[in-house]
Amino acid sequence: MHNCVLIFSGFNRRAVISFIRTLERNNVIYAIIAASEEDTILNSAYKDKVYAIRKKIQLEFDDLIQTIEKVKERIHTDEFFVAPSTEALNRFFLRYRNSFEEKGIIIPLVEKNLYEQISDKYTFGKLCQKHSILTPREETTFGKIEIPFVAKPYTYFNKKGQVYVPQLIISKKDKKDFIENFDLNDFYYQQYILGKSFYLLYYVDKNAKIYKYSQENIAQQPNGKSIVAAVSSSIHNEYISNKYEQLLFSVRFRGLIMIEIKEEAGEYYMIEANPRFWGPSQLFVDSGINFFELLLWDYGIIEKCPKFKIENKKYFWYGGIIETVKKEQNLTLYADNFHIHDEEALKEWLENDIYKRDDTNLIFENEILEK
Repeated sequence: MHNCVLIFSGFNRRAVISFIRTLERNNVIYAIIAASEEDTILNSAYKDKVYAIRKKIQLEFDDLIQTIEKVKERIHTDEFFVAPSTEALNRFFLRYRNSFEEKGIIIPLVEKNLYEQISDKYTFGKLCQKHSILTPREETTFGKIEIPFVAKPYTYFNKKGQVYVPQLIISKKDKKDFIENFDLNDFYYQQYILGKSFYLLYYVDKNAKIYKYSQENIAQQPNGKSIVAAVSSSIHNEYISNKYEQLLFSVRFRGLIMIEIKEEAGEYYMIEANPRFWGPSQLFVDSGINFFELLLWDYGIIEKCPKFKIENKKYFWYGGIIETVKKEQNLTLYADNFHIHDEEALKEWLENDIYKRDDTNLIFENEILEK
């Protein structure tokens, strides 16, 4: 057996489910390594494809190699193609790329320095500025930026090896808490853009051909967490996309990438980029422009380049809304017409729920009942 796709589940779970659905539709051989006994993948129709469960939640080279060897013994494969599903996983595999590749493990990512330049928010912002792409007004000194603002880590890992996510500062209390809990030198500071939110979605293949799509984000969990509602957009056909396409060509990027932008007063600002799977991937799968199929074709996992029949669709994650309500938090809304308290409107959104489907209905029920 050749080219078995290997999936590490437990993180970026909704993207992983969308990817597995794509594999099933294309009859691709795959194996899942669950993160723990509590991994929600074990409540899906794909639990029989879980060939191993990690002993440690932390990423450790020996543990991963031993786990992968167990999977190899069970399915007798010559090599694995690793799904680039999460930031932590991707950086780990890039760190030990040579060692993994010697063991027949294919990592479908650009080289380490380029990946980090794009994924680290500060360096990608500087790259965008060189290409005349707007970024939010920026300060490197904490005291010079006015509320509301976003504190962004310079790099994925700080000097102590810790990982921080951006911190949204919208009140004096937020500012006080930030000072007490973080090293200010690990962050730089940007104006918070209040406008509409979009994802520009791209796949660049080995021949430097670019495929593109976009979504408009409607609702998001607080503090920049998961998108819970989104719709198809046409912004990828507008001028703003051209600058990002030229940037990707200039650095010879290959693979999946999502670039978040916000619109305010007719201007578009780059927020961040993720050169990996992104949470609401089910939207592009349902919309008929499946970037996962492009990834699989580009690396020879499937034989034919996919053909697209594009439709406008919605993405919804009701469990994420329930989670937010249970925590007594408020969603970040980017559109005025998001009315989930209206029974008919909610019913329409639920028809597009990521988990309210035959293969994952138990996950859906558990999220609604337990949170």
